[in-house]
Amino acid sequence: MSVETRERIRSFGGETHEQTVIAALDALEASDFWTRAERAAASLVSQPDVRAAVDADAAEWDAAVTRW
Repeated sequence: MSVETRERIRSFGGETHEQTVIAALDALEASDFWTRAERAAASLVSQPDVRAAVDADAAEWDAAVTRW
């Protein structure tokens, strides 16, 4: 690891380098999750037939749950 990289890690002020890297990885994973979720939602909206099927399934589920 370069001195520059170590200094960048140190600049975030974590108690240890490892804790700082773990926090950065957690943030990256969360960001990646939401990026993928937004992409999937956009894809769903752009496919009316798929959206209609999802809506129909949701309506069926809602009807089944309310009967209980």
